[in-house]
Amino acid sequence: MTINSVSYSLPPSIEDAVRSTSETWKNDTKISRIWSKDASVWTNDDESKWLGWLDIVEQELGELEKFRDLASDIESSGFTDILLMGMGGSSLCPEVLAITFGKTNFHILDSTVPAQVKAIEAKIDITKTLFIVASKSGSTLEPNCFKQYFFDRVSQVSDKPGRQFVAITDPGSKMEQVAKADGFRHIFYG
Repeated sequence: MTINSVSYSLPPSIEDAVRSTSETWKNDTKISRIWSKDASVWTNDDESKWLGWLDIVEQELGELEKFRDLASDIESSGFTDILLMGMGGSSLCPEVLAITFGKTNFHILDSTVPAQVKAIEAKIDITKTLFIVASKSGSTLEPNCFKQYFFDRVSQVSDKPGRQFVAITDPGSKMEQVAKADGFRHIFYG
């Protein structure tokens, strides 16, 4: 039995091209080079900055305590709902995980349609919701608008609205600066 084998069927017109490309990748040891974080597999321009995904599992496993602390903090703070605000990849994976694990109190906002924003708002208790702003660059318009809208709403009922917010962003991003200035509960780097 072979582990991790892949079988496929292609139209004859492209089967030779795929076979040739696969052989080139094999002969040039591109797979092992990628795992070694060799950015020259591509253009070697700036890809080296984007290869952290290769060892992220080991890094995160080494920092499990921060996630346990976050879970404990959220639980002890009395939050009943969580609203993740992001676009594209920042919201798709969390949505799959919420569905997979049956989390009905985990809401996702990734639409700027006013009716969608209001529908989400109607499902939550503003005073008992933890808001997560997910923006890699921190400059994506939609999550910034979501953050500001709900931050303003929380500000109407709390003198420390930032305590209900968490940011997931890149180090040094505009979102990190906003999160620090607004007193966010936590900042996590993506």
